[in-house]
Amino acid sequence: MLKNKALVITVLTVLIPVIFQLAFLRYVSYYVDKAIYGEYVILATFVYGLSQVFLSMPGQAFTRFYNTASDKTQFINEFRTYLIFINLLCIIAFLMFFVIYGSRFSNVTYISTYILFVLLSNYTLNQMVFLLSLDRHVYFILKIFEASSKYLFPLVIYYLYSTLESLICGIILGYCISFFLILYFLRSIPFNITVNLANFYKYIIFAYPIIFSAIFSWSISLSDRFFIDNYLTSEDVAIYSILAQFSGFAQVLAMIYGTYANPIILREYEIKKKHGLKIFKKYFIYFSLTLLLLFIFVLMLPKSLLAIIIEEKVIFNDYYYYTFIILFSGVILTVLQTAASMYFVLLKKLHIHAKIFVFAAIINFSLNFLIADYGIMAAAVSTLVAYIIINILILLWVKNDLKKVEL
Repeated sequence: MLKNKALVITVLTVLIPVIFQLAFLRYVSYYVDKAIYGEYVILATFVYGLSQVFLSMPGQAFTRFYNTASDKTQFINEFRTYLIFINLLCIIAFLMFFVIYGSRFSNVTYISTYILFVLLSNYTLNQMVFLLSLDRHVYFILKIFEASSKYLFPLVIYYLYSTLESLICGIILGYCISFFLILYFLRSIPFNITVNLANFYKYIIFAYPIIFSAIFSWSISLSDRFFIDNYLTSEDVAIYSILAQFSGFAQVLAMIYGTYANPIILREYEIKKKHGLKIFKKYFIYFSLTLLLLFIFVLMLPKSLLAIIIEEKVIFNDYYYYTFIILFSGVILTVLQTAASMYFVLLKKLHIHAKIFVFAAIINFSLNFLIADYGIMAAAVSTLVAYIIINILILLWVKNDLKKVEL
């Protein structure tokens, strides 16, 4: 009974934010100026990419060592302290971004974008406390507020002012409200600057390879927006981003899987390693079959149904429709490798994971130059090829390594 209740909460935790996201895409596709949204995508891609890279190490270390920490308050405050240094370090990245784009964006926009990054990084790490402690009710509330911040608040403010800055201010307002909420839930864990060099060294040794995976994962998944921006137009960036985000709804299954299964796998692995690996293998097989069924289902959907979300003149264009299908195929493989990658976390083999991503990212980067001649479909193909390579290499390595373990 408790397991069923936990699963229901997990599904709602993922499903409701996805509904918010689809509503956001529907409005953006039909009513937001494509040039403005294209500019917004460039800024958002930079912020989320930076967050993905700089939070990868503390995020993986936090996930891996949370259950083994004897003093949870000290453990949490260690990572809160790391965030201060990360936020300060990222000022350099924003200055570089400013040097590259210069007068394309206003100074207010650059400053607002940095504020968004700070709010996003703090919110992302702090909410993991409730995920890993299996406090699913609080985690559900936090994810609903986060979804409102990302998808509802920007639309409300844009409706009022219809500018690039209004989209950014909307998401900042949402995250400010959400951040105060998470501080309320964490009121029993007062913040103190906490530094433990022995622990810091342990976390670095474990997690340093993941920063390479994160950088090259960002390169594969998001850098194509910058190639499109360079070779094509802001409108092309907007259309590609809308298609990519809509195809990304498949990640709802990854979020359900990660929210429900990963904390269980991590906990059971700490109790008994072989039992934890058995659970990992069982969940992964079921999840793979679910992804296959979803892929077949989407291929059978008529375009008229897709037009509920994506503007008709886009989705009824064969070039854009096939771009969407290619993007969706890539997302399915992205989700599959995300689930499989837990194996590297469990066995502390992130350096292997990083090497696989480096190899795939180099191929992806090379293929992105074809965007100049073949348009946004080339970006979709380059991402798909990269994730085909990643999945083949990961599954071959995991299969071979599992043979060494008597399951």
